[in-house]
Amino acid sequence: MMGEDRRKQIGLFRYGLIAPVLSGNVNVQIDYFRDAAEKEYDVPYTGMRKYKARTFKSWLKRYRTGGFDALMPKNRGDKGKSRKIDDHLADFIKETVLKFPVVSCAAIYRMLIAEGKIRSDGVTEATVRNYISDNELKQKSVPEPRKKFEKEHVNDLWIADCMHGPYIPCGKKKHKEL
Repeated sequence: MMGEDRRKQIGLFRYGLIAPVLSGNVNVQIDYFRDAAEKEYDVPYTGMRKYKARTFKSWLKRYRTGGFDALMPKNRGDKGKSRKIDDHLADFIKETVLKFPVVSCAAIYRMLIAEGKIRSDGVTEATVRNYISDNELKQKSVPEPRKKFEKEHVNDLWIADCMHGPYIPCGKKKHKEL
């Protein structure tokens, strides 16, 4: 959410650009706006920027209809809400996180794609990760550490040594069979 002080400074900056027209110091309004459009301005909290003449005209119209408050930028109405994740998908993500609390966000994203809940070109992995962290769905519990080749159940992991195999005699040298 944009702070009130920040909004006021941006509104004051905009007012400063249209003030000569409001005070009547400009003979032809469109000429003033065209000249102003050729310059670059240091906008508060934004940096250097150029504007079109119609932008100045819209600011003037907004000021005349709504006063100084109309020049200040508005806060977004959907701030903090995801535009890509609807309620149905949000419920499914919550269920998946509760069912698999140790699984990473990337794995949950791949599960959503595999089950056909989302398309890979629709919602990105970062969107799912941000949704999970913003709604604090992940528990901060760390699974019990295991050794590198230790598994929870017997026969979950088998290890084989493939370094040695049959040799084929070829003259004086032996060659390993591929």
